[in-house]
Amino acid sequence: MQHGVCHQPGSGDDGVTPLWAPLAVTFLASLGTGIFWNAIAFIARNTYDFPQERNFVLAAVMGAVYVIGAFGIGRIMQRLEHRLRPRTLLVGLMVAQGVLCFGPVAIGREAVFWITAAGVSIASAAMWPLLESYLTAGRHGRAMRSAIGWFNITWMSAVIVPLLAMPPLLEDRGEWVIGAQAIASLLALVPLCFFAARPRHHAADLAAASVTAEYPLLLRSARVLLPMSCLLFMAMGPILPYRFEDIGVKLEFQTPATATWMFARFAAMLVMYRLRFWHGRWGTLLLAGSLMTGGFALVILAPDLLRMLVGFVFFGVGIGAVYYAALYYAMSVGRAEVGAGGVHEALIGSGYTLGPLAGLTGTVLAQGTALGRAATAGQAIVGVVWALVALGAIGAALPYARARRLRRRAANTER
Repeated sequence: MQHGVCHQPGSGDDGVTPLWAPLAVTFLASLGTGIFWNAIAFIARNTYDFPQERNFVLAAVMGAVYVIGAFGIGRIMQRLEHRLRPRTLLVGLMVAQGVLCFGPVAIGREAVFWITAAGVSIASAAMWPLLESYLTAGRHGRAMRSAIGWFNITWMSAVIVPLLAMPPLLEDRGEWVIGAQAIASLLALVPLCFFAARPRHHAADLAAASVTAEYPLLLRSARVLLPMSCLLFMAMGPILPYRFEDIGVKLEFQTPATATWMFARFAAMLVMYRLRFWHGRWGTLLLAGSLMTGGFALVILAPDLLRMLVGFVFFGVGIGAVYYAALYYAMSVGRAEVGAGGVHEALIGSGYTLGPLAGLTGTVLAQGTALGRAATAGQAIVGVVWALVALGAIGAALPYARARRLRRRAANTER
């Protein structure tokens, strides 16, 4: 036993963490992601009777504290590098999540629900950069893409589980769904026993050999699209329970229908894992951005379930492609450091914050018209979100323009 963590042969500071161990922790932790970022609006609506506006506020608060946690973890590890081992911090974070998730079951008050949602958001924001570093450090090029592929397949499989399993509890026992995550968080301590004390050394020369000249520019573009994708997701999530009610979808089918976009996201990432055509290509980011934006609008404005499901598919494919590309470029250019993962997660958190605020703004604007129709609210939300996405599109296009200029200069030099 070392620093309160199980110690295995070969799992010291210079040891190698077997890939299955961080993947196992990823699966158990991602059950909580499915609850707190995908199912939380349904729990708030049906267990705590949240109106749509309060659901947006809840999501914005969770996003804001997520940014704080993600930005803070890199600085914490730099300052305490010689005194605090990443494995020890991961153990503490998982225990903290377990305690927090037990709160709503033990004390069924709305205030405890808010504390749990905010606390788990901060803990998970600090946890994911550490896990991403363990997954990618010491791996380069094809090996890194493979590890990220397994990571994506693992967490995407897990986040779907709560949406499919929770309908029987949704009406009046939604806090039990959160309580179940307490058990999953504590179970994650078992695979943590097989972690090395620190992530593997990431050789700079091998990392440079796997990165092309345009990778930093692709990373800049992906880092604009990533928060935009989360903005879309978080503007959509809080309104879904009310959209389903508008088009007459029964409660027991609402969360399974929402899982459609997650299956589409899974399929997109599986393709990117198996095939190599996408990395280093600007067209991948362009197609992904178009699909997620168009899919979002179709989900919010669809007059029936069939067209909403089509929107979910477009949305999921776009979201999946953006996430995979952004994480790969971040860890390739950032040399698999915790700080690189922290920036990646902080960008996600910024989208988590802006999305609900955009949705809340659209809702307020719609109410200001005094028309009070769901279609009007939907149109206002789409309008506000698209305005923000348009600004993001400009930022995503600037690195591409620079890449084209560099190509022309290189071509002129060769002549």
